[in-house]
Amino acid sequence: MRDAVALEELGVPTVTVISTAFAPLAQVVSEGIGQMSLPIIVVPHPLGDREARVIRKYGEDIAEQCARVLTTPVETLLREFKDKPYPLPAADMPR
Repeated sequence: MRDAVALEELGVPTVTVISTAFAPLAQVVSEGIGQMSLPIIVVPHPLGDREARVIRKYGEDIAEQCARVLTTPVETLLREFKDKPYPLPAADMPR
């Protein structure tokens, strides 16, 4: 995420893709580094135990979301992501 912030500060649009298991942590980190509006796309967790066709569909959906974020005006993204909540996953993750 720090790389995304550094690139954004240089005027390079970014999007961070993270799974639901780590979304709350990503929100805390983005707040901690003063980038509450950093675009974060959340994908289901885990991905690795899915069928290839399901993973392919996720990839297509993620690519579409990334393209939208990377081509949306900054002002719109600031409004969209500034106060977006990233709740904890519904189930506890096994340790």
